[in-house]
Amino acid sequence: MSLRERLTRKYFDAVYNPLYDASTARLSRYIEAQDVLVRSLQVEAGQRILCAGLGTGNELTSLRAHEPWLNLVGIDLSRAALARARCKPAGSDCGTALMLMDAQRLGFSNESFDRLLCYHVLDFTGEAGPAVGEFLRVLKPGGRFVISFPSESEGPGLGAALLGNSIKSSTAQTGCRIGRVARTLLAGFIYLPLTLRRHPTTYTPDEIEALLRSRGAGDVVIEGDPVYRDHIASGAKKKGE
Repeated sequence: MSLRERLTRKYFDAVYNPLYDASTARLSRYIEAQDVLVRSLQVEAGQRILCAGLGTGNELTSLRAHEPWLNLVGIDLSRAALARARCKPAGSDCGTALMLMDAQRLGFSNESFDRLLCYHVLDFTGEAGPAVGEFLRVLKPGGRFVISFPSESEGPGLGAALLGNSIKSSTAQTGCRIGRVARTLLAGFIYLPLTLRRHPTTYTPDEIEALLRSRGAGDVVIEGDPVYRDHIASGAKKKGE
């Protein structure tokens, strides 16, 4: 692991994850995006769901709110993120398992999940191919996925865009404006240092579709992400693959 990568991981543990829930996770666009992600998965009661790179556990919360009877498995490389996720109801109930694990080397058997969600994680893994191969390997035939991929739109302007959205959201609402602005200003500021890391490998929609189909995916739909400016790809693993 390079010095830059070690510093990035330390920043996630010491700053980004501890402040995330009080900043980016409070944005109206983020809350709306969570709902869209869950609806795109089309989860059903009793299914086993993998959240790859769950961060502080907001996807788990959204999934549990949408369908209480799910077997949720969340993985992340950050111990700090896992600790925060365990403090939330969805992260501590008996139907949830949280594990320290690399999304590029999943310790699960083939075809062991009904659904897979990976949001704003491939920006930090280098080439997406290994992780995508693992995602489709552990997904059952016919199982649905929602995966976000970095695009050229991410960069130094992302922190400023999150900050601008925070300010607009704050001034459009009523209540304690000073406290609200203070919280939402963090959404832009905590992301700015991450723009100093090595720029992630980015993908066009055509490249994403080709990558997913080469790993056995079908019915691929690619849309834009209003929060991180990523591409969000949804679809299903082909049956018989």
